[in-house]
Amino acid sequence: MALDHLLAALERDGTAQVEALLAEARVTVAAVTREADERVAQRRRDALATREAAVRQSTERALADARHASRRRMLDARQRLLDQVRGAAHALLPEAVNGASYRAALPRHIAEALEAAGDEPVVIRCRDGLVPVVQPIVAPQARVTVRGDASVPPGMVVTTTDGVIEVDQTLDGRLERLQARLALEVMARLGMSI
Repeated sequence: MALDHLLAALERDGTAQVEALLAEARVTVAAVTREADERVAQRRRDALATREAAVRQSTERALADARHASRRRMLDARQRLLDQVRGAAHALLPEAVNGASYRAALPRHIAEALEAAGDEPVVIRCRDGLVPVVQPIVAPQARVTVRGDASVPPGMVVTTTDGVIEVDQTLDGRLERLQARLALEVMARLGMSI
C-alpha cells in the first residue's frame, strides 16, 4: 500500500508540475502573443502612417498642380483679353490722329518731346496729314523742322539732328508705354483682380 500512496503522491506531484508548467506556458504564450500583437499593431500603425504621409503628399502635390494649372488658364485668358483690347485699340489709332482729343493733346505731346531733346535742333517726322497741324504749334521755335514721312505710324517721332535723342510720340509708342497702366484699368473695369 505504501507503493500505492507513493504512486498516488508521484501522480499528484506530476499533475501539479504539469499544471504549473502549463500555467507558466500559458502566461508565456499570452505574453508572447501580446508582444506579437503589439508589434503587428505597431507595424500596421507605421505602415498606415507611411501610407497616409504618401497619400497626403500626393494629394498636396495634385492640389498644387491643379491650382497652378487653373492659375495658368486664368492668366492665359486674361492675356488673351488684354491682347484683344490692345488689338482693338491699335485698330483705332490711324483715325485717332484726326480726333479732337488727340489734336487738343498734341501741343503737350510736342512739348514733352522737345523737353526731352533739350536745346538741340530737332526734326519732327509725322504723316503728311499731320504736318499742317504740327507746324503752327512749333512755328515759334526755329530749332524745330517738321517733315512728312509716310513710314511713321500715327503720331510723330522727334529726333535731334545729330540722331542722339529720339522720342517716340507715335500713338503706337504711347500705347505701348501705357500698356501696364491700361491693363490695370481694364482689369479694374471688368472687376478682375491682378
